[in-house]
Amino acid sequence: MVTGIRYNIQSLPVWVAKTFFDIIITVFPNGSGDTTYNYFEVLVFFILAIIGTIIWSLIDRKRTNYDWLLRFFRVYVSYYVAGYMLSYGFSKVFYLQFSEPSFLQLFRTYGESSPMGIAWTFMGASKTYTMFSGFAEVIGGLLLFYRRTRTIGALVVFAVMFNVFMMNMSYDIPVKLFSFHLMIKALFIASLDYKRILNLFVFRKPLAISNELKPLFQNRNWRIAGRVLKFVFIGYAIYIYMNSSLEYSKQRYEGPKPFFYGVYNTESYIKNNDSIPPLLTDKTRWKRLIMDRGYLDKYMIIRGMNEQSRWYTYEIDSVKSTVKMTSTRDSLDVLNLAFTKNDSILTFKGTWKNDSIQVKLNKYDTSKILLTNRGFNWINEYPYNR
Repeated sequence: MVTGIRYNIQSLPVWVAKTFFDIIITVFPNGSGDTTYNYFEVLVFFILAIIGTIIWSLIDRKRTNYDWLLRFFRVYVSYYVAGYMLSYGFSKVFYLQFSEPSFLQLFRTYGESSPMGIAWTFMGASKTYTMFSGFAEVIGGLLLFYRRTRTIGALVVFAVMFNVFMMNMSYDIPVKLFSFHLMIKALFIASLDYKRILNLFVFRKPLAISNELKPLFQNRNWRIAGRVLKFVFIGYAIYIYMNSSLEYSKQRYEGPKPFFYGVYNTESYIKNNDSIPPLLTDKTRWKRLIMDRGYLDKYMIIRGMNEQSRWYTYEIDSVKSTVKMTSTRDSLDVLNLAFTKNDSILTFKGTWKNDSIQVKLNKYDTSKILLTNRGFNWINEYPYNR
């Protein structure tokens, strides 16, 4: 029954889009939170909220106030926002959401990069700034758990999420809707204490005791139970988010590197016994081979002379010194190659699309990449802006 209700609610945006706007939705949330479906989902929830408000107001019109319900709702929203702040925050603290720039990013030109790709590279290029951003989110989230710090926590989260929202808007990052909602939720939490905020920052008046500081439950046993549940929830949330981030961080940065890890520039390329010159218009000649760790360790990426990337999954037989590479876009695009690997020299020999090829590559010293080796300097006698 629950599954059926959930399915009907999820299908409502599709029906509304088709019935009232003649828009057929074929793409659903897939890593992007700004799909057409998401926008119609927000519209549907907004309409349902209005209808629910009207019905509630008619049925419960004799009630004079909703003070307790408002305070309960503030607590619920606070915990909701705090959970996401811890999740996003720890993923930055452990250098995961914006990790170090991959080899693919480092050898891609600015012109080839998307605005989102530039934003990811900008953040990932500085572990310090990424961790600082994460700690700001974690601190804001933790402050939301307590009545006495909830307002300041909401202000911290609002400031942080406003910056995130503007970054999403400015760099076409598809989390615009969700970041906006988190920002508005933080503003809502703070707005319930607006008089004290104005007295502190604008009117410079003494601060009266806020109604929001009253316990949610007056009964002593309920208050004790509430505290216990709160500490259990906070401890569980911190453990889950920290542990998952730490485990993924170990896999990302401490796990074994792929067999061909690194960047290899092509020294020579022989096709059917003919040496192929490095013409920039050549779509088939290799310019470099890239193999990274993390989520990219499943792929061998070949950059052609025309700077187009071809992605291949691979199977390595280290005993026979052979590798089978299969294109992620065309299952018929298969390379069966024998390889030799000596220090910084990597050689492939085999067949590709009915042609014999022999490729000799030199491993590039990635420690020479300026973006990753420049580091921080207290003293800069001259600007170093390149």
